[in-house]
Amino acid sequence: MAQVFINYRREGGAYAAALLDMLLSDRFGEEQVFRAARSIAPGSDYSDIILEAVAECGVLLVIVDAGWLNKFSSDNRDYSPTRDWVAREIEEAFKHGRVVVPVLLSGAERLNGESLPGSLARVARLQYLRFDYRNIRQDINFISEQLSRACPRIREVRRGGTC
Repeated sequence: MAQVFINYRREGGAYAAALLDMLLSDRFGEEQVFRAARSIAPGSDYSDIILEAVAECGVLLVIVDAGWLNKFSSDNRDYSPTRDWVAREIEEAFKHGRVVVPVLLSGAERLNGESLPGSLARVARLQYLRFDYRNIRQDINFISEQLSRACPRIREVRRGGTC
């Protein structure tokens, strides 16, 4: 099972998640990186596969774009923690004792626990990484290095890669 699980919202973080997936897959191997849009076969029950992947991963990367916190605001009448897969995946990672790492994209501010639902407030206290479009090469090298430290079971398949 994949050692790195990429958690993201389709609305804002999808492109960065796809880029991270591509770059990390190049570095560690495609089978070591889980991103639902790529990793789940057509016709599969996505809920079972996602929950299993989170339970078995080493690290869950939470992709945080500039609008990420808005989904949790009290003004958002569409928000429901039971229907929000981003929240559910994070909660599942905490439940299984997985390493959770927020990855702040360009324009994203540091997280504030008071702006998050109680079960997710802990995310704001976690050390984060940055992934900025102006520093992609430098940031992916640093993220890869940190993943190797946080998840000893992950190994680079090719030194240097395209980065």
